[in-house]
Amino acid sequence: MFGADDRCLGDLDDERAQVIRASGSTELDLSTARRYLHSLPRGRFASVAYRRQRERPYIQPRGGLPGWEQQRALTLALHRAGADFIPLTIDSHTRHNDYATAAKLLEAGHAEGHDLLNGYPLVSHGFARTRELYEGVDVPVSLRHGTPDARLLAEVALAAGITEIEGGGLCYTLPYAKSYPVDRALVHWQYVDRLCALVGPADAPIHRESFGPLTATLVPPVTTVVVQLCELLLAAEQGVRSFAVSYGQTGSFEQDVAVARVLRRQAARLLAHAGHPDVRVGLVYHQWMGAFPTEPSLAWQLIAVSAALSRLVGADKVVVKTPEEAIGIPRIESNAAAVRAVRYVLDMFPDAAPLSSEAIEEEDDLIDGEVREVMDHVLNQPTGSLLAAVHRCVVSGVIDVPFAPHQQNAGRLVTDRGPGRRIRILSPGAVPLTTAQLRRERELLGARPDDGSLLWERLLRDVRILA
Repeated sequence: MFGADDRCLGDLDDERAQVIRASGSTELDLSTARRYLHSLPRGRFASVAYRRQRERPYIQPRGGLPGWEQQRALTLALHRAGADFIPLTIDSHTRHNDYATAAKLLEAGHAEGHDLLNGYPLVSHGFARTRELYEGVDVPVSLRHGTPDARLLAEVALAAGITEIEGGGLCYTLPYAKSYPVDRALVHWQYVDRLCALVGPADAPIHRESFGPLTATLVPPVTTVVVQLCELLLAAEQGVRSFAVSYGQTGSFEQDVAVARVLRRQAARLLAHAGHPDVRVGLVYHQWMGAFPTEPSLAWQLIAVSAALSRLVGADKVVVKTPEEAIGIPRIESNAAAVRAVRYVLDMFPDAAPLSSEAIEEEDDLIDGEVREVMDHVLNQPTGSLLAAVHRCVVSGVIDVPFAPHQQNAGRLVTDRGPGRRIRILSPGAVPLTTAQLRRERELLGARPDDGSLLWERLLRDVRILA
């Protein structure tokens, strides 16, 4: 393993001062977030929620609307519907640090009477106004975005009382950006991780969460797990003490169960090996992130099945979808209805004993072996830091996310689906799997149907496999 990161707290304070000064805010300073977070009731902290015993996964929707009044209405509707975590989903201009355009479109949309943004422009609204969104709401708030450079966004979010920050230098760069340098994104997320470690109360640390679905298109389990483990280790290195790894519904029940097992097992193993055994790790399950059915009744069926699966895999939290996913940004009513439906399924679904079958055990064994092989490769890079090793593995194609738009993503890993809708590796590119593992992947893929279809035609069909 690599030595401790040599970045000192003074360096972070200097950088924080520059980030805050560049924001133009005259109210935000280095102690704003710390003072406010220490004043909040502990029920507002995600890390406290994760420590509680629970009978079912926590429920968290997505949701971000441009106007403060709209977001307040959404927040209250989701809270009344029974959401355990309240989301704050950010608009795409803010995600790409174009705060001026976000502010301009917020004002223009208000004047014209219709939305010109696809989420909540947190930097434009500011931390003081955003705090008011959560008056009377006694559950954690989760920041959902997709930002390679989230330094200012995280500063404002924490000052606003948001206690869960999603993202990472890999999961929010490779799927969400084309040209933003991966090494720079990793350094900026190092800032976010250290910030989260510093500003929260000792008994209620700020919680971090990685985004496991990535491109949500034929991503093999080994890639999902490796990205999650790298971001977990990078966060732990910066002092984060509460973290959630996550993944999206794969389309295969057996792989869903196996991925959950491997994530928990490998997270515990690698944290102990790196000298961070005290980091608490949660598991988050994202309902289907691919194309959704346009027919509402079919969409509801998919949501209900995904909810049951989140219970079966033993998730700590489930991120829910809505029946309007195929149409556009969900209405407040649709979002609240989805929360109620998922809560109903989870409340009615009995506790499940640990699941086992020959297929699950085989997937577990194969995925676990592949993850060990790739993570050993990452951790044995001839570099001086974990960050440099992870960056090197992206550039070399050791970490390769199918269909990621980023220019530094190798794009040589090729996958397909086999029996049971399980995702199989056809060609590993530079991902360092053993000959035996690749042989087993191809055996499990089985003979391709003789329907004359080409690989790209099967890939296009796969996008709508559950729609």
